[in-house]
Amino acid sequence: MNAGACRSTGAALALLAASLTAQQATKELDALLDQLGGADATARSQAFQTLQRERNPDVVGRLDKRIAAFAPAGQQLALYLLQQHAIDTTRPVYTHLLTAERPLLRATAAAMLVRHGERTHLPLLSKAVATTPREDRLQVLNALWSIDDPAVRDAVRGYVEADANGPLLVAALALLRQQEKGQSDATTTVVRRLQTAADADVRAAALLWLVHGPDGEAAATALAALLREDGNRFWRIERLLERDRKQPAALTDALVAALAAPRAGHDVAWLATLVKLQAPDRVLPALRQLLDHKNTEVRNAAMQALAATPGGLEPKDLLQLLRAGNAEQQVLAAGVLRRMDDASGLPIVIGLVQEPGTRTAEAVRVLASFRSREVVEPLLAALDDGKVQVRQFAWTGLQQVLGDLFPYRRFAFDRAGYNPGSEDRAAGLQTLRAWWATVR
Repeated sequence: MNAGACRSTGAALALLAASLTAQQATKELDALLDQLGGADATARSQAFQTLQRERNPDVVGRLDKRIAAFAPAGQQLALYLLQQHAIDTTRPVYTHLLTAERPLLRATAAAMLVRHGERTHLPLLSKAVATTPREDRLQVLNALWSIDDPAVRDAVRGYVEADANGPLLVAALALLRQQEKGQSDATTTVVRRLQTAADADVRAAALLWLVHGPDGEAAATALAALLREDGNRFWRIERLLERDRKQPAALTDALVAALAAPRAGHDVAWLATLVKLQAPDRVLPALRQLLDHKNTEVRNAAMQALAATPGGLEPKDLLQLLRAGNAEQQVLAAGVLRRMDDASGLPIVIGLVQEPGTRTAEAVRVLASFRSREVVEPLLAALDDGKVQVRQFAWTGLQQVLGDLFPYRRFAFDRAGYNPGSEDRAAGLQTLRAWWATVR
């Protein structure tokens, strides 16, 4: 066989191999989509995770032919997968779904197309929203973000009914408040009818909506009774709480109780701000109780809130945290003490910055605030940390410290050859260490 024939045969074999590989990939993709659209919840979840991780662009075209036949749970996951891809790729799928039998599919597709400029689909969207059965309404509401249209709002207002469940009602009212830039008379009129609903969570959501209206005091009193009846009810309606304004006095105990029992660390800051606005004398005691909370994030958040409040942390509290707190609390305590002109925390922060596994960007930032010769070596070491944020904080802090320590011996940091974002830092570090050796 001559060379030309060999090349032709080789090319043919390569094409055949590529074709077989593509066919196998298509079979594997179809198998995953079969599982995604099937009734087995475990297989469906695993298929979704695999497809989400791989982000295969071929998914879009395959879903276009399959999604309408999927089980409802699989359809929702398929919609999530479509959102991973650019609208120019998925637009044909959404366009086809505008005629789907299930209102949820029509509403989600129309919302996506409207969001990308095709506002001619707004009438179809409002109709799909209005005809969506109750079990699918939460999913529809999640698809309506940034859609601003009176007819769509009217359709969502139809979800505000006495036999709605609590989560659905809260989600609908939260969306309406966002779209109406507050509370419209139309929505408030509908909400008033829910004050006698059978579901206590529905009544609570309605009352919270009404606490800043003409009958606000009565609504607040009734709501306070519902919250005393079930402390967790607060968390089921808190999305409707206006966090930037003072609440009626009847709700003070409920707000303090929520601060005393947060779900996680992220609840502490906003509740502390609200309680401080509501009852300034009650915020510090509530936060101090959280310093012994079993959740580390809650303890740290409480400490941060106390540190940001005048008189929130006394020196004795800070010294106790320096001795017995976790690393994050020790760093925060050391920083607060330094602002009180107490350098007790310096050795601890130096130890944390030098010890592998405990060096964080915040520890490096606090270390640089001490303006002491003792911090220079640890900061120089942190310039070669594996995390870019740590290196950036060390670089900024080192310039501040050396500028304060040697105001008349300026070093041209911009010509040192060091860049915290670069992988090649050796030469710059050598230059910096050499300069420090001459002045320390």
